[in-house]
Amino acid sequence: MPLRKPAIVVPHTGSVACLAALTLGAAFAAPLGATESRSVGRVSLVIGVVKISDSVGVVRAAEAGGSVAVGDRIETAAGGHVHLQFIDNGLVSVRPGSQLTIEQYNTDAADTSIRFRLERGVVRSITGEAAKAHKERFRLNTPLAAIGVRGTDFVVKSDAGGLQAMVNQGAIVVATLGGSCVAQSLGPCVGANAFELSDAMGRVLLEMSAVRPPRLAPLGGPVLEAPGRPQPEGGSPSQLVAVAVAEVGRLEAAQRRLQEGAGSPPGGDVAAGGTPPALEVTPPPLPVLPPALQWGRWSGPARDGDALSRSAEDARGGRDLVIADKYVGLFRAPGESPVLSTQLGQGSFVLAGGAVSLLQVGGGSSAGSVNGGWLKIDFAQRNFSTELALSHPQTGAVQLNAAGKVRDDGVFVALPVNGRVAGAVSFDGTQAGYLFDKALPQGTLTGTTLWKR
Repeated sequence: MPLRKPAIVVPHTGSVACLAALTLGAAFAAPLGATESRSVGRVSLVIGVVKISDSVGVVRAAEAGGSVAVGDRIETAAGGHVHLQFIDNGLVSVRPGSQLTIEQYNTDAADTSIRFRLERGVVRSITGEAAKAHKERFRLNTPLAAIGVRGTDFVVKSDAGGLQAMVNQGAIVVATLGGSCVAQSLGPCVGANAFELSDAMGRVLLEMSAVRPPRLAPLGGPVLEAPGRPQPEGGSPSQLVAVAVAEVGRLEAAQRRLQEGAGSPPGGDVAAGGTPPALEVTPPPLPVLPPALQWGRWSGPARDGDALSRSAEDARGGRDLVIADKYVGLFRAPGESPVLSTQLGQGSFVLAGGAVSLLQVGGGSSAGSVNGGWLKIDFAQRNFSTELALSHPQTGAVQLNAAGKVRDDGVFVALPVNGRVAGAVSFDGTQAGYLFDKALPQGTLTGTTLWKR
């Protein structure tokens, strides 16, 4: 199977730095040789120390060309790395410091069943022919979540804090284990806890933990649509504004000269003492510039009370994704520099719009109200603070407070008690937006805001 090698852009945080080197070598493309009767695949590449324990506990060193079977547990040391090629051309790369178990690998069309368990570490999986034909029969479990596929090339990292996942091609469905989502099953879990991550969302990272709801974070580089972004016809938005303002100024000056007798327009005799007729000038309208920030929904209709978001496709419109959760993403227009200026002073922002919904513990959602608030950003010191007044018939009045640091690229994140605030400021320092969560006994108040200076 031809193997695509997409570049993986890694966010600035060190927690996922090990994703950066996940490329699959040419050894994966080698033909699969003869295997033992119990074998479901073979080792195609080994780097460093890699041990394989079989289903009865016998341990052997992984060797290139050696077979792997159902029940084998693959453990890589700190410098260890192994590539596995399976009988249906499925491919798995197990990175350093990882532990992966092959629980099932049956490729029979009548009874396909493929299941892995990642206890810790990082793996990249490219599904083979059996999983592509029977997507409902593939599963990768972590201690926190179950991952099903839609015919996919994906990467997942699991540790004590939760998991992080990204998709190079296709889509995955990630759901927290528990209730009807059990580790012994196959295929994607469904329900309120299931979240689909696809390559159509751009280069984003899904993060989950046992104490916070899933969220999406950009991978530190431009989204796929950013390269080659066309400028509006006639120049950049700032150039269009300058041209229009200059034209209005020239027309207004001409009207003043005529009213002062500086000229004789047709039909008027200024020398005879007549009053020159006023020149009717219709200044060209200033171009309506798209907002620097726009919320975009990943799919489906807006939640009740959400008047801020549009479809993600419409919201993108030349903007870059900067922050997101499973429902919505904040898209921002690029600036002349990718670094926020420290000369923007201290900004006090007023609330321009907000939307909030209560996600109930038992499922379902209903609209609440964003009743006011404030946001302050110190661009020189790179910090922010905010307060938001919320209400809902089931929760009454709720106040959300948060404060934290602002990154050089204008993105800010804070984790107040039982909550979260994550957003960004426009590069000119005039607009800001953030999403928020507030966990309560009745459910989670979650929503979005837009601010102007």
